[in-house]
Amino acid sequence: MTTLNEIEQAKREKLKREKPQVFEKIMKIPERHSQGIATPIIDIAYSYACDLTCDHCTAWRGRWLRSGGARKLTPKDLRKMSDEAHELGLAQFCLSGGEPTILKELDDVILALQPDKFHLTMSTHGHFLTKEKCRHLKSLGLDKVKISLDDFDPKFHDANRHLPGAYQKAMAALFNAKEAGLSVVIQTVITHQNCQTPRIREMAKFATEHDFSIDILVARPTGAWEGRFDTLITPEDADFLWKAHQEYPVLHRDVWPAYGMNKGSGAVHSTLHLTQYGDVMPCVYIHISIGNIFDGTLADAIKRGQSIKKFNEYNPLCLSGEDREFIEKYMAKAYGKQLPIHWTEAFSDDDYIR
Repeated sequence: MTTLNEIEQAKREKLKREKPQVFEKIMKIPERHSQGIATPIIDIAYSYACDLTCDHCTAWRGRWLRSGGARKLTPKDLRKMSDEAHELGLAQFCLSGGEPTILKELDDVILALQPDKFHLTMSTHGHFLTKEKCRHLKSLGLDKVKISLDDFDPKFHDANRHLPGAYQKAMAALFNAKEAGLSVVIQTVITHQNCQTPRIREMAKFATEHDFSIDILVARPTGAWEGRFDTLITPEDADFLWKAHQEYPVLHRDVWPAYGMNKGSGAVHSTLHLTQYGDVMPCVYIHISIGNIFDGTLADAIKRGQSIKKFNEYNPLCLSGEDREFIEKYMAKAYGKQLPIHWTEAFSDDDYIR
């Protein structure tokens, strides 16, 4: 166990002031973790609709979209799911997509997730986060925004987003969100090609100066990068990032120790992903369904996921971005297919805990 750093402690104090009921649930997570009780953050792709076509998009909408008669999430479904999540002691949701800010029913979606009972985050490109919009989202109960910034150089960010001016919109969103009282996180994708460059420290210095955090998303060979193993970081890249974190604590990776815990790869135990069609996946990047909330429960999916050896064992590596054996043996089974694939297609009897 490690102690909370100053950044983590400040976030806890803010949550205690603003959402005491959520704070109580958050404080129980270390004990639950020590007992092997899953307490995942649920990432929700309410819709795959997006106004951009980014080079690294993991949603890759054409492979996820189904025929017109397929059942899709509604605010009512989210309310039912959040009730169950609350009963399970879960405390955090992240609304992703697609691009959440273009949803006509965004207010209804946020309210259905019961902001008084959950810490709510939104992952967005930030283009529509005006000052007024940020204040409104904060008033609804949103706690945090994660804004994508592909590079600290405008021309590289705009090229990846295929939209001139995208960088300036993202930068404006960071400060608009901060002014509204939202916690602000920069999300940036790190590949083998861009890792060991000055960019991450330049971005970290900027974030430190302006009280932002940075979530490092290492490249995964999924979505638009399906099968792109050349983008994966190496052990040397991972060590480079860890050393940068020692210099700039605002840098964060999901496999690093945080909030007094060292969880390693958190698939199922610390993170789940809910698709537009109700499928529950171990994480955003592992395109294997372990259940569906339309014909089962959230508890069923978590129980099934924890019965799979790879999700039950501690692993210091990111399963979907660093563990080549897992990627090639399991994730690659989804390549070229309608997503997500069923758990029976991905795992055999030998993959389960007996």
